[in-house]
Amino acid sequence: MSETFKPKKIAILGGGISSLTTAYELTSQPGWDSLYDITIYQTGWRLGGKCATGRNIKPHTPNSEPDYRIEEHGLHIFFGFYENAFRLLKQCYDELGGNGPFSTIEDAFKPHSLIVLEEYINKNWKTLPFDFPTNSLVPWEGGGISSLWEHICTTIEFVIQTYAVIDDYSQSKSTKSSSTSVAKQIALGKEVMEFLSDSSLLQFPSQLIQLLLQQPMFWGGWLNNINEFISNILQNLDLTSEKVFLNLAYNLVKSLPKNTKTHRREHHKLILKLIDRFKEQLIRQIESKVGQNPDMFWRLTLIDLALANIRGLFVDEIIDFRSLDSLDEYNYRDWLLKHGARESSVKSAFIRVLYDLVYGFPEGNTDKPQLAAGTAIRVLTTILFKYNGAIMWKMQSGMAEVVITPLYEVLKRRGVKFEFFHVIKQLHLDNNQQSIASITLARQVNLKNPKQEYQPLIAVKDIRCWPSEPLYDQIVDEEAQKLQDQEINLESYWTPWQNVDKITLTKGNDFDIVLLGISIAALPSICSELLQAKKNPAHQKWSEMLTQVKTVTTQGGQIWLKPTLSQLGWQQSSPVLGAYVEPLDVYADMSELVQRENWPSDHYPYNAAYFTGVIADPGIPPHTAYDFPAKAQKKVEQEAINFLNNHIGQLWPNATQPKNPQGLNWDLLIDFQNRQGVERFKAQYWRVNINPSERYVLSVPGSSKHRLKTDESGFDNLYLAGDWINNGYNSGCVEATVMSAMQATRAILNQCFHIKYTKEIIGEWDSWL
Repeated sequence: MSETFKPKKIAILGGGISSLTTAYELTSQPGWDSLYDITIYQTGWRLGGKCATGRNIKPHTPNSEPDYRIEEHGLHIFFGFYENAFRLLKQCYDELGGNGPFSTIEDAFKPHSLIVLEEYINKNWKTLPFDFPTNSLVPWEGGGISSLWEHICTTIEFVIQTYAVIDDYSQSKSTKSSSTSVAKQIALGKEVMEFLSDSSLLQFPSQLIQLLLQQPMFWGGWLNNINEFISNILQNLDLTSEKVFLNLAYNLVKSLPKNTKTHRREHHKLILKLIDRFKEQLIRQIESKVGQNPDMFWRLTLIDLALANIRGLFVDEIIDFRSLDSLDEYNYRDWLLKHGARESSVKSAFIRVLYDLVYGFPEGNTDKPQLAAGTAIRVLTTILFKYNGAIMWKMQSGMAEVVITPLYEVLKRRGVKFEFFHVIKQLHLDNNQQSIASITLARQVNLKNPKQEYQPLIAVKDIRCWPSEPLYDQIVDEEAQKLQDQEINLESYWTPWQNVDKITLTKGNDFDIVLLGISIAALPSICSELLQAKKNPAHQKWSEMLTQVKTVTTQGGQIWLKPTLSQLGWQQSSPVLGAYVEPLDVYADMSELVQRENWPSDHYPYNAAYFTGVIADPGIPPHTAYDFPAKAQKKVEQEAINFLNNHIGQLWPNATQPKNPQGLNWDLLIDFQNRQGVERFKAQYWRVNINPSERYVLSVPGSSKHRLKTDESGFDNLYLAGDWINNGYNSGCVEATVMSAMQATRAILNQCFHIKYTKEIIGEWDSWL
């Protein structure tokens, strides 16, 4: 009789998006429970990692009910290109088919189109609203993917249209006579003649010139009758604007096949020549009076940046032969300067907002932004050109409630086990240093019913939510009382709490396969043996990754106000705003979430505002620095107060103090205790993300090559998942995290079970190029 197959045990360390998605994908395989069983180990009382949400369950006063307000780790909004993440959630919602406000993915997410930038022009902040057009797609179905070549074509078309606005403005301000206009056409005609007569064009075949001019050749060799040819061309070109050269470039780009493998180098060289000639005209425009007009200046800046991007992609041969990763040695701002962008352009809101989006400030130093150029282009391209439906999609409740809860509930139904209140302490190697032999954990509390899993969710208005503190009634009474009396935070790396038990998981008994889904800044303390494994060549790669892949501390703040957004003085619809005062550079109106909370009528907020940014990085002191969290919290709260005291008037001109037109009128804040002045800030929610696993993973220049892939840990039973690994997107976002989990699933199924993973990982390794 053959030996009965025993399912392999998979231990998943950490309860963030990557861990939960990997568990979901593994349990989506037919007959999975006969092949393996899965246990997820999580510190504290909730899942979500950097995407965790809490609900306040403490009354503000002895006689009040909890407001159950949403308390986020930061500002979370999905982009329209998040196809992998949206498809995952669509499947979860469909499988649950539950009741409540979010029965479907359409209920849980709503499109958002207004992006606002703040630009500092002539010593004043100017608001630049961009209402992005919507399309008929939805991100859980996709279909909007196009090639990088098509993006270039669209960008050139955008530059032409934008420059037309500048042309119209210039002509409306011009007092020149019609004879001057004729003189301009003659001058432009001469420039085109000089360009077409240039001996350097001899390298280009006549067929290419035909594509350029988009008209049939009327003789075999165009160089034989050059003057007649040029004369004919000039009659068919619009010579009223300097964009004639860009129009010629657009003709050629549109005429070439989408498959760039069929292009010749001459094609791209000619496009570059035309763009460079137009750029000469642009520089003169920027330096002229029209460049001093704020409305025209930002358009010229956009054109300048667009041309630098296009030029760089051609010059650095990304279109032809190389991957975007090859540009990651450059800081994006430096790369733009290298390819002709003006310094004022790379310091503009259009670039600052990109660095804000990815918290691109190592050590929290906003004076020294760093972002790898290839990653920057990938982020920009996917956000602007690959969105489905709308550029952004807002969750209709807290992040964890919309994203984590459905994942958790599906996994529970399927039989995945969860061990809350378990801190991962150390991964231990076997004697040969080739495999994870055991894992040391610490159990934080004893449950009243140790035979039952901890039940983490509460119901708020029919939404299944995660509280901001443990549900103490499930913890043994003595421990629960001590936790409350001492105000212990079990999620803190610096907690003085003495864990109740030490647990050792061993290979063969408790696990066969380990998925490490904990973020990278927490790894030095739990992976020290891996770093010192001199018998295993992977130890050097681990050391390089943990040294070169940087992280930064972030902050997230929420305030609740009595007036509506329009009463505060905001003149447009609900915004997501970026590129404002550092470090609190991003603001979003999230007033639609108030209805999901439980505010009484006499303390009802009609506006909820979310802010986020970095802070000066305090580093990661030893875990015995028990006072560190309180000090960091006090510092970030003071910075928030300073921001609200000095910079809120630009956003909400009607919400300020009579003697301080930039400072917030504190009386507008909701406060159950009705404190006075700045003391009302104490009733708001502001947090600093200092825990190692909470720190945001950066994409600094030179770091991408040091990221390990999911199956490159160097240890035969250890797989990696998270936005910190080399997942093909390599930027800190939910989509990259989901992609990494799908890659981990593929590797585990293929290498451990010889099963082919058939799901497409959309956007993996720039396959859309």
